Formats: sequence, C-alpha cells, structure tokens
Amino acid sequence: MNIEKISEDAGQLETKAHVLTDQVTVLRTSDDQWAQLRATRDGAPIIFPWKLALTLEGRVFHITVGAFSTPVGDGGVIDLDQPEFTIAMPANQVLIPFRVSAQMLMPFIDFDSDEREILFAADRTQTIVNGTATAEVVFNMRTDNPRTSAVTARSAYSANSTAPTLDLELARIVAIGDIQGAAANAHWNKGLLVYEPTESPFLVGPSTLIGYWGGSVSTTGFGQAIWAELPLSAIS
Repeated sequence: MNIEKISEDAGQLETKAHVLTDQVTVLRTSDDQWAQLRATRDGAPIIFPWKLALTLEGRVFHITVGAFSTPVGDGGVIDLDQPEFTIAMPANQVLIPFRVSAQMLMPFIDFDSDEREILFAADRTQTIVNGTATAEVVFNMRTDNPRTSAVTARSAYSANSTAPTLDLELARIVAIGDIQGAAANAHWNKGLLVYEPTESPFLVGPSTLIGYWGGSVSTTGFGQAIWAELPLSAIS
C-alpha cells in the first residue's frame, strides 16, 4: 500500500491510500519480510475469509465420487487396502481439506444390529496411487481453471493399493440397523457424514486424504471433497 499526500492545511494532513490489485497473481514472501496489501480490481481491500481468497486465487479443487445415479462401493465391510476414494498429494505440496462428505444408500437389513459406516482419514507420510481404481477428474472451484491440481485422485478400488496408515482419523459415523422384532418394522439410522473442519489439518506431501464406506451388509454410496492446495514454500 502506498500513501499519497494530497494536502496539508493548518496541521491537518489529507492522504490517499493506494493498494496493489492482486486478485489472481499473488505475491508471496517469507516470514519477517514486508508484504504488499492486496485488493480486488475495484480497489476493495481483500479482507474476506481466507478460504474465499484461496478460491479466488484458483487454489481450491473438487472431486465427485460416484457418477449421477451410480454409487461406489464393493458392498462389504471397510477394507483398508481398497478405499472408496483417495486424494494423494506429492512432496513439496500441501493439501488443506475444506469439506468432505459421503452419503450411503439404504441397504437391506439381514440381522438386528447390522451396521454400516463412513470413515475419513489421512495417511501423513505416503501417496496412495497404486491398485486397480477409477481415475477421478479434479475440478478447479474457479471454472476458468487458472491452476492445475497437483493431486492424484482415485476411487472405487477393486484391487489392493499400498496399505495406508490412518494416522489421522478425521471423521466417522456408524449407522446401526434395528429390526424391531419384525422385518416390516426395520429401519436404519442416517447414513450421512459431512466433515467441514473449523481448523483444517495441513497435509504436507507426500500424504493422502482417504475415504471409506461399508458395513456388515451390502453398502454403496456417493462422496464429494473440496480442498485447497499450496506449495510447501508458502508455509515453511
């Protein structure tokens, strides 16, 4: 920001502030250095939430797991080596999850207390990219695509990946079925999980954000994830 002197009269100083318009090309610096204040192209200072600032910068991305009316899931219990989706970040990049959600379809109940669950977790030290799976298209949340994502996103694993280590369990829900004495009275608890943290973890690559759903009965579902990406140099 530059301060321009306009006039000075009887000890009263009138000034005008000029702020650098820096809506897309952001000038980053290291700690303990002077930084230029940013403004949008109409001169409004950028003081809005940092998530919106990262979206405007083109650093926020999205995937959808499952296509339209076709869900994902192998129909069994959660298998550590066959996630429903992985978002793998390479070295020297940082993944910041903003919102991860999943919706399980309603399966038949075979027995009282059948269960189904959703789990979101992170492997802090490796990128999970192998195994037979579907490559997911990563979309920029700015639809003019000013930046390309650094991640590898995959879903619907049908053969084992490298076994992940679930260092961080980010969110989980377990839904229990209840027959109530007769199949006609059977019902499920809700099968929906939304992880939208106030304090997002910074997953420094190599790392992987992982989603699972499954249960003691055949369970399929859909998922969505939104996250931001930064170069490691932005935070170190």
